[in-house]
Amino acid sequence: MKSESLIIRRADTGDAYQILRLVKRVIQESPFFERTAEEFDFTVEVEQEYIRNSAIFIVVEVDGIIIGSANLQRSGLSQLNHTALFGVTILKEYTGKGIGSLLLKTVIAWAKKKKIEKIELEVFHDNTRAIELYKKFGFEEEGKKIKAIKTEEGYKDLIFMAKFLNLGVEE
Repeated sequence: MKSESLIIRRADTGDAYQILRLVKRVIQESPFFERTAEEFDFTVEVEQEYIRNSAIFIVVEVDGIIIGSANLQRSGLSQLNHTALFGVTILKEYTGKGIGSLLLKTVIAWAKKKKIEKIELEVFHDNTRAIELYKKFGFEEEGKKIKAIKTEEGYKDLIFMAKFLNLGVEE
C-alpha cells in the first residue's frame, strides 16, 4: 500500500453508490454478515438517507476508491442516546493492514467529542480477527445470542461487545 494514497474522511450522500458497491462486494467475500448479497437490495436513495441519519459515517479511500467504511448509529430515544451502535466494512484485500484500527481510533475520538458514553457492536462468534481487534481497543463481551444466524454451514452465535468511553480521559 506504499504507493497508494489512503484518505479517511466523512462520507457524504454522493458516496452512496460506491458504498453500496463496497458493501455488496464485502457481503460476497465474507461469511460474517446477517444479510446475503441477494437480500442486500438497498437503493442509492436509501443509502443516502442512511448516511444522513448516521451519527457519523466515515469512509476510507485508496487512490479515490472507497475500500472501507465505519459508522455509528445513535438512538433518538433520550434513555438510549448515551450509546451508539458501531458497524464496519472493509474489502478483504485490505484487511490485516491496520485500516480497522484507523477506523476505530477515528470513531472513538469522534464519539468522545460528542459525549457518547458507550459504543456497542455485534460480531459473529467465529470472526476471531475482528474480536481480537475490538478487544485491543478495550471492547468487552457483554453477552451472546446463541444460534442467532443459520447458514448453509450451520449455526453461528452473535457476541455482543461494548466499550465504555472515559470521557475527558486520553487513552
